[in-house]
Formats: sequence, C-alpha cells, structure tokens
Amino acid sequence: MSKTLLEETKIGEVLSMGAEMEEDEVGLFIASADVSASCGFKFDEWEKFVEGVNKAHERYLENE
Repeated sequence: MSKTLLEETKIGEVLSMGAEMEEDEVGLFIASADVSASCGFKFDEWEKFVEGVNKAHERYLENE
C-alpha cells in the first residue's frame, strides 16, 4: 500500500511533481507538457538524494 508524501503539485506553468512512499521505497515523479520521469529510491538513497538537492539549492542561493 502506498502513502502519498506530496500530492501532484504544479511547480511551473507546465511542470508538476509528486511523491509516494511504498513499503521499501520512495517514488518521485516529475512531469511537463511533453515529458515525464519517475524514479524509485530505497530509503537510504532517498536521504542521499534529498541531501544532494539541498546542497545544490544552497549553492544556487549563494550564486543568485
């Protein structure tokens, strides 16, 4: 049984994202008007992914 972590959320004019948690992984999807992608992460991979995104975001803010 899956649990919704993030309902499908519009993050741009034609871009949306969402996330669900299954028994042993987190699923992330990103969709635009012409392409979509999804990825399943084991819990330890998910934590590393989020750390990586947070680090990239910090660097983005530093260069804004």
